[in-house]
Amino acid sequence: MGTGKNIYGLLAGLLEHPGEDIKIKAEQCIKALADYPQYPPEIAEELKKFQKDLEHIPLDDIKGVYSYTFELSSDFTMDMGYHIFDGFRRSNSLAAIKGMYMDKGFPFEERAGGELPDNLPVILHFMSFTDDDDLLKNFRETFLVKALEKLQKNFERNKKNLYWHVINAVYRIIDKDVKGGE
Repeated sequence: MGTGKNIYGLLAGLLEHPGEDIKIKAEQCIKALADYPQYPPEIAEELKKFQKDLEHIPLDDIKGVYSYTFELSSDFTMDMGYHIFDGFRRSNSLAAIKGMYMDKGFPFEERAGGELPDNLPVILHFMSFTDDDDLLKNFRETFLVKALEKLQKNFERNKKNLYWHVINAVYRIIDKDVKGGE
């Protein structure tokens, strides 16, 4: 059983700056999860809660929540290296991640839209792009799952935030892939 590679790309879409298509993206993500029985049903439930929140909140407010959550507080930043490295080690990690993208021919500059290499949606897009399973396995285990665990813990204090559901789902998918993906 492969890992949910196209799921990564769909999740990335939920974590990018929300646009008119956010509800469609949520629907696609929930539908796609049905094809991956290795992920427990609670993950789809989390995304359905996010979807339900989207029904009741105007897009402008969702955008506001997004900016307030991910852009104004370092505790909730999606620049993943921030959660596990400081200063010098973080800049080394950024360079290493960017190098990994270049090695694999990932169009970083156009995908990132000005974000850093360790930005979670960018990472998720890369993970759905590359076919190098060993590289992904190593990257998930040594970097991504640790950073996501910190971010998810920070979000536990902030469960009223609609993005808690998405972060929790992403963490649980990556955690499952690390513990028993293949």
